[in-house]
Amino acid sequence: MPKSEIFFVTADLQQVLDNLPANEPRSRLDPFARFIMRWRREGRSYRRILQILANQCKVSVTYETLRRFVKRRSRPRKIEPELEADLAMDTTLGIPEQPARKSTKLSPEEAAAQRALIKALRNKPAVVSTEDRPVFIYDPDKPLTNKQT
Repeated sequence: MPKSEIFFVTADLQQVLDNLPANEPRSRLDPFARFIMRWRREGRSYRRILQILANQCKVSVTYETLRRFVKRRSRPRKIEPELEADLAMDTTLGIPEQPARKSTKLSPEEAAAQRALIKALRNKPAVVSTEDRPVFIYDPDKPLTNKQT
């Protein structure tokens, strides 16, 4: 079918699409994804999240399974305001919300300025001043002495 051709849904096809069963979760953690991601944003460790899932949700997974689950879903994406509001209001597990930590991410301009400053400091020649530093005079027939110049 060429890409330029428009696809129309007929009434029969729409009925078939409406009667399709919902997709099964791909992971046993999928029903708790919103909670897990919120807990990670709040700074909870994977071990603490594993405890919460086992005690409150009766879900048992390994540390590595949870870490990979979070890693796959942690890619930066645009989040719709409605979804963010849902995430903030979700407390159906009865676990009190903690205030979110202040973000330490820099804007692209701030990050570029910080990198430029670090590069400039690294390239700056080291200036060694001998003022206020003792000078040692070496004479093989005498012990080392500290003479101020």
